[in-house]
Amino acid sequence: MVEYTKILEWPKLANGTPFTWLVDYVAFNAFGTYELSDKDWEKRNLISNFKGNSELTTEADHQLALQKAIEMVINRIGEVFGEDKTLTLVCVPASKRNHTERRFKEFSKAVCKATGLVNAYEHFSYTTVDDDDEPDILQVDEAFFAGKKVLVFDDLISTGSSISKFIDKMNALGADVVAAMALGKTMR
Repeated sequence: MVEYTKILEWPKLANGTPFTWLVDYVAFNAFGTYELSDKDWEKRNLISNFKGNSELTTEADHQLALQKAIEMVINRIGEVFGEDKTLTLVCVPASKRNHTERRFKEFSKAVCKATGLVNAYEHFSYTTVDDDDEPDILQVDEAFFAGKKVLVFDDLISTGSSISKFIDKMNALGADVVAAMALGKTMR
């Protein structure tokens, strides 16, 4: 049995799951005061361009952010989990199929290929809703997750409530979520 001693020092989500993030996502004043350093803007742009669902994100910017995120996550997984090939990477699905695909299809494939983690991406599917304001309907291949050791990944953690709810759902399906990781965490 593999023990993940490096995650013991990580902060915990409300449900007790250890979590980490790769960059600080600095919030700015909603009244238009943008007192952020160039480095803070660079980190914000990395996450915004990774998500790629803004009219301000070009395809080239999205691809650059995607490649940088892939490299960062591969490195962190290697540092923390080493050569463990028993973990399954589960990316938190977005509310819309096209957003999930844009953020995580290529990402999860590349990360899993480089690290040897099992890729859970294909075990989620959607029924598309025609109304742009309504979320698509997510279907989960529940049997796939039973007994799997899981590393949950999301693009951004703010309060941690959304990722905690998703982790609770994974655990209810019989998965053993050992940790969570995000590209960024909102700093207030």
